Amino acid sequence: MMISLQDSDPVIRNYMIKHSLPQIYKALLAGLCISCPEDPLLFIEEKILSILEDHDFEICWHTFIDKDKQISSLARGIVYDIFGNPEDSLCPSHLLEKAYSCYRTSLTKMCFTGWKGYISKKKLKAARLLERMEEAEMYHKQRRIKLAFIKWTAWVQFRKRRRNDAVRKLQKVQESVHCRNFITAWRHVVQDAKRTKEYFKKLERDLQESQISGRPQSDGQDRLSLLPNKLSLKIFQSLGVRELLKCAQVCRSWKAIAQISSLWTEIDFSLEASWITDQTVERILRVHRVYVISVNLCGCTLVQESSFRRISQCRNLQELDLSECSHLNDENMKMILEGCRSLLHLNLAFTHITNATLRVLSRCCLTLRSLSLAYCTSFSDKGLQYLSTGKGCHRITYLDLSGCSQISVDGFKYVAEACSTLQRIVLDDLPTLTDTCVQVLVAKCPMLTAISILDSPYLSDVAFKTMAEVISLTKVQIEGNNRMTDSGLKALCRSCLKLSEVQVSDCTRMTDASLKSLGSLTKLCNLNISGCIKVTDMGIHYITEEASAVELRDLDLSYCPKLTDLSLKRITQKCNKLTQLSVCFCENLTDNGFECLDICASLISLDITGCKIHDKGLAALGTNHSLRKLTASECVFITDNGIKMFCQNCKKLELLDVCQCERLSDRAIKALSFFCRTIATVRIAGCPKLTDTAVKYLTRVGHFLKELDVSGCPLLTDRTPSFLLCSCLQLRSISMLYCKNISKQAALKLQHRVQHWKHSNDDAPYSQD
Repeated sequence: MMISLQDSDPVIRNYMIKHSLPQIYKALLAGLCISCPEDPLLFIEEKILSILEDHDFEICWHTFIDKDKQISSLARGIVYDIFGNPEDSLCPSHLLEKAYSCYRTSLTKMCFTGWKGYISKKKLKAARLLERMEEAEMYHKQRRIKLAFIKWTAWVQFRKRRRNDAVRKLQKVQESVHCRNFITAWRHVVQDAKRTKEYFKKLERDLQESQISGRPQSDGQDRLSLLPNKLSLKIFQSLGVRELLKCAQVCRSWKAIAQISSLWTEIDFSLEASWITDQTVERILRVHRVYVISVNLCGCTLVQESSFRRISQCRNLQELDLSECSHLNDENMKMILEGCRSLLHLNLAFTHITNATLRVLSRCCLTLRSLSLAYCTSFSDKGLQYLSTGKGCHRITYLDLSGCSQISVDGFKYVAEACSTLQRIVLDDLPTLTDTCVQVLVAKCPMLTAISILDSPYLSDVAFKTMAEVISLTKVQIEGNNRMTDSGLKALCRSCLKLSEVQVSDCTRMTDASLKSLGSLTKLCNLNISGCIKVTDMGIHYITEEASAVELRDLDLSYCPKLTDLSLKRITQKCNKLTQLSVCFCENLTDNGFECLDICASLISLDITGCKIHDKGLAALGTNHSLRKLTASECVFITDNGIKMFCQNCKKLELLDVCQCERLSDRAIKALSFFCRTIATVRIAGCPKLTDTAVKYLTRVGHFLKELDVSGCPLLTDRTPSFLLCSCLQLRSISMLYCKNISKQAALKLQHRVQHWKHSNDDAPYSQD
């Protein structure tokens, strides 16, 4: 109502206010709302007539409401809410203030809303700008990094090119320097050779002149004395103890050279064990004991206490071999060990030492690395206990207890406690060795990499499975074990992936399944399965088709009767690095299989002992030009023609063994000596058709011949030793057993020229044609 009055025409508004029309409307409406008459129009009409009749009638909002229906506070509030306060409607200034306040509030709200929207848009714009700035900064940063990386890459490539250029230049300089050095050295060698040649020619002329004139050469004018000291020293270094002692008695110049200490740092008496005595050992060690670092008295049965006392004075001794010295006892060993505190390697095999020596070892040998007690049966577990409780012998990496069958489980326990750093151990010829012994040993020696267990028949798969669980082997040797099965070897191959040498010879229970396990070894170089009679061509198939064939170099298949030519064919095709092959007494191999070996370019040594090879197969083997050693003993079908065809192609042969090849005659040796000029070892024992002519053929070209075996050749006579004595200056070993036509006197002439000499006049123990 207030709004309608404010907006209406001023004349109408004044008229309505003058006649109180708003009050009348409120009274009528309030009466209608509260009274709720049945006929509203009649009610309005009556009330208007009453107002017209009485002009002094006071009109309020409750004028037309009965008193019993009036609710003052509530009704007044409702009416005021609907129609507004009558005072307000009568006061326009107040209404204008409220209207202005409402307008101002609305305007403020509108401005605030607009300002708020503006601020939000500004913040959003600032956020977007910040985001774009960050993106721009990241892009700029990445661009700078990219440019820096491009520059750095170019710089690196430039540096690499400079380095490669520098390396090439340095290599050229080095090559030129090496070439200059080689040429200079070659020039010096040529000059020395010329001087030496002229010197020898002059000596020869002087010798001839002196022989003609009958005057002897003056003292000190021999050929060797006039050589440079370095050259003379090299010549003397190739001599043994006996030769050096004899040279010292020739003249003063030779004696001076023979007494140079560098010739006596490593003394090997074992080569002269048959005559070495205490006097000789004392005389040598008394002068050179300060410089001696190695002494070998293996098999010197004549040396006694005085020699051992002199050895104890060699304070710098590092290596000592007293094996097979029958006069060695605990007192001598105590004297040696207390004097030689720097020993690294000690060999006491086949001696009579007892627990007392082991006790001294545990006290004195703090630096010992290698110890051999093989076949020493006089000590017990108590001696090994000393090793575990003492300060010494805790750094031993190699131990040999072969043949010490008196050692029990407790003894191996003491060994394990004393030598926890053990890497290699040899336990051959121990029939008393059990699974428990091996278990207690490997439990405390986790560094073991090589173990040899030959001829230990009571070990079972339990021992080998224990080894596979505890240690990682690289070399294992097993022989003569009938209890080991495929499962034991399978466990070893599964755990010891670094195995490079495996020997399981004469293990009759091994089958092709074992070779399947061995085939997975990637580093296998040496494999010996000789005597494994159950192995067939399928087992060789596993070896050649798997990873083991890549590195295999030495393969021994001797006494495997089920192998056929197919195995040789597979070996030739797959084993590209094979250098040594042995197929002794493989009865099913024929010439066809041996013909496949001609393409094996890496093969150097071949053993076909007892095989059924004929001349055709032998001739095919000769086409393998890399072959250097051939062992064909007991190959009874070989004839002279086969040897001739073989030697015609294999001219670099160094060893030939044709023992018990009864069909061979002098013609075979003639072909050998004619075509194979570098032959060094010839074994022709048991060839009854050979005569002195065969040996004569060898001596004519045998400048490199070092070993000869003519045992069991009954047609040889005393001419054979005379031929060898005159021509074969490098001969070191001669065997003339069962040569009944060679006299003892003729054979003895060779004894002083060689290191190994055998002769007898007895009849041969095998049959001959």
